Amino acid sequence: MSGGFPRGGFPLRAYDWHWRTMARMLAILIGLAFVTVMSGCSLFPTQPAAPIIDLSTPQPASEPEAVEPEEEPASTPVATQPPTEQRAPRPKPKRRVVVPKKAPPPPPPPVEEKVPAPPPPLLTTRIMQREQIHGLLDSEIQRDGKIVGRAVDMYVDAAAKPKLMIVNLSGFLGVGDRKVTFPWSAFRFNPADKKAPVTFVMPQPATGKSKAEAPAKPGSVADVPPTLAQLVDSNVTQKSGARMGRVVDVLIDSQAQPQALVIDLSDSLAGDKRQVAANWPDLHVVSRNKVLQLQLDFTDTQIKAAPTYSPDQPIKIISPVVPPAEPAAASEPSSASAAVAVPASTSSGPVAAASAARPSKQ
Repeated sequence: MSGGFPRGGFPLRAYDWHWRTMARMLAILIGLAFVTVMSGCSLFPTQPAAPIIDLSTPQPASEPEAVEPEEEPASTPVATQPPTEQRAPRPKPKRRVVVPKKAPPPPPPPVEEKVPAPPPPLLTTRIMQREQIHGLLDSEIQRDGKIVGRAVDMYVDAAAKPKLMIVNLSGFLGVGDRKVTFPWSAFRFNPADKKAPVTFVMPQPATGKSKAEAPAKPGSVADVPPTLAQLVDSNVTQKSGARMGRVVDVLIDSQAQPQALVIDLSDSLAGDKRQVAANWPDLHVVSRNKVLQLQLDFTDTQIKAAPTYSPDQPIKIISPVVPPAEPAAASEPSSASAAVAVPASTSSGPVAAASAARPSKQ
C-alpha cells in the first residue's frame, strides 16, 4: 500500500508489554511508600496534649513528690596509675626592687695648678743712648777750640771716685808729646760733641780778696800716689778672686760722672771678643797684698747671661742681682722670754701688812 508512514520494525506487542511493565513497577513503588509512612506513625510515640490551666481560679498547692533515692551503681574498678613525682612548685618570681640611683655629686672644682714662681732675675739692665754717655779712651781733648791731646787713662781712689786723667799731649805748654796727668776737675764733658767731647778748662780767678786758684799743671805718671788705682787695661776680678776680664773703656756722662765700665771678657787678644758694660756703682776698689785691685760681684752664670756691648747699638748697662739673705733663726718662745724678763711682783695691801707684822725666823 502506497502513501502514509511506513511501518517500522517495532512490533505493537512489544510496545504494549513495555508500558504494562512500567505501570506495575510504579504501583509497587507507591504501595511501598504508603506502607513505610504508616509504619512510621506507629514507631514514634504520641505526646499528650498540654493541660489547660485556668489561672483565674486558685489552685491548691501540689504536694511535693517523694523522690526515691537512686541506687548508686556498683563502682567499677578504677585502674590505679603509678604515682607520679610531685613537681616542686615554681618559686614565685622575685619582685625586682628598683632603688633610685643617687644623683652623682657635682664634680669638684678644677684645681688650679700652681705655676711655679719664675726664677729670680740674674741681672738688672738699664739702657742709655750714645748721646748721653761717651767713652773716655782716645777721646780728643780741646782747649780754646783746638785739639791739644787725647785721653788715655784715669785713676780712682779707694771709694771709686775719679781723681786723675792721663792725657797724651802733643806740644801742650811747650812740652813735647808725652803722657801727663791732670786733675779730674779740670775737664768738662759733652757726649753729644762727636769731634771733641772733652774740654780742658782753666780755673777762673776768684773775685774778692782771696787769691786766684793756681792753674792746673800737668803731672808725671810716675808721681801718681799708690792710693789711686788705674782703670784702663786693668784686670777685674770676681768676689771669689777669679779673673772676670779687662777694662777697655770708661763711659762718662755730661756731668763728668762715670756710668759704666766696658770689660773685655775674652782671655786673649786674638779671637772673638765679647764685651759687657758693667754698672759703675757696682765697682769696688779692694786692697790685696797691699795693691789696689778692681772687683765686681758677678757670678759666672750672670756673666754668661749678660748682653754684649756693641759700639753701634744702645748701651745696656748691667748690674748683678744679689740673692736675698736667708731668714734668721727663730727666736726663743715668747713665754720663756717673758718669764725671764718680767720680775716677780711685790705683794701689797693686807698681805704685805701681815707679812710685815709676822716675826721673822732666825
